[in-house]
Formats: sequence, C-alpha cells, structure tokens
Amino acid sequence: MPVLKPSQPPSSAHRRFNRIWLIGLAAAGIALGAWQAKECAAIRFGYVAGYAYAAAVFYGILLCIIGLLLLIYWRTRGIGAGLVAAGFLSCVTFYGGMAGLLRLDRVAWRHEPPPVAIGPDQKATVVVYFRRGTTDRQIEEFASSLVNDTTEHSLLREYLRLTPSQANGHEAVAVTLSEDASPEQITQYIERIENDSRVEKTYRDVAPTAIQPEANRTPAHR
Repeated sequence: MPVLKPSQPPSSAHRRFNRIWLIGLAAAGIALGAWQAKECAAIRFGYVAGYAYAAAVFYGILLCIIGLLLLIYWRTRGIGAGLVAAGFLSCVTFYGGMAGLLRLDRVAWRHEPPPVAIGPDQKATVVVYFRRGTTDRQIEEFASSLVNDTTEHSLLREYLRLTPSQANGHEAVAVTLSEDASPEQITQYIERIENDSRVEKTYRDVAPTAIQPEANRTPAHR
C-alpha cells in the first residue's frame, strides 16, 4: 500500500474531502484561539493568565505535531494540513486577540486588586479572644458561622486564626471586614460576635500583636 503517494491520481471526491478538512480545521483553529483569548481576558489574576498563554502555545504546537504526522500518509494529508493550519492560526488568533483586548483595556487582570498584607502584625477590624477551654471544634464552628452567614458573609474580607503566642496565651482570631461596609454594619457584625458564648473579649481596630498583656493593658472592649 503506497504511503507517500497514491498509486493513481486522487479522485475529485478525495480532493474535495481534503479541501473541506483544510478549511474546516483552519476555521476551528481561529475559533479556538478566539475562545482562549476571551477566557484569558476574563481571568482576574495575572499569574493565572500566564498559564493561559502557555496553554495556548501548547495546544497550538500539539495540533501542529499531530498534523505533521498525518501529512505523511497521502490519504490523511488534508486532515494533517488542516491541523497544522489550526495550530498555527489558533496561536495567531489568541495573541492577536489578546493584543486587541489589551489595547481596548478589556482584560480583567490588568485591573488586578493590589495585594493585601495579612498577618498578626496587620490591623484587623476586630480581634476575638475565646474563653479558656474553648475547643478547636468550637472555634471552627465559630468561623463557619461567620463565613457562611447568608446575610453578612459579604462583609468578611479576612479571617486569621491566631496562635496563643500571638494572642497573649489565648485562642484567638483576627477578623477584617470589607472597606465597603458601613459603620452600622460593622457595629452589628461585631455585636453579634461579642454576644457569642464562646467569646471572652474583643479588641477593635488593632493589630493582634499590638494588644498588650493583661497586666499592662487598659480595659478591653466587650
């Protein structure tokens, strides 16, 4: 069976078959590149977008390699040429689309929010000291009630579990609320925390490490 060349000239049906595959796969490559650009532009974080760029190149190269292998056999040469065209055009369309979207400022990760520092030395909306003997399970249930609250969960921006060494020997957490929260919402949120039976004391608008030991500090909020 001939591999590189047919034993006789290809039929008109076979030539038409090759043209259809070439045009169809080339169009699919353009569509793939456009879709990849659309998805990449919607990514919110720049480091994730880097993976999208790498994936676009990977799929383009993969299509070209498969296409080159199919070019060897004369019967699949039209499909092979179509796959090579699809791989090339998908990359061209992706990079061209991203260039256009960047120029139009339609790329989400160009407006990535600045990183927010977190840790026990960062100011929190409220630092919560739990009563002695509060178990890890009870603290996890407390955290779950804050995160899963259907009326107020959107106010929660950061939740940080503190070690006793960061909280003067107490089991504690630091809670930071959204900057968009109104004073009334913040007050109601903190009051709900303070009314929890597991909570011993709360400290507002302070970094956990700035809270002085019991013997040296002024009376706490509660």
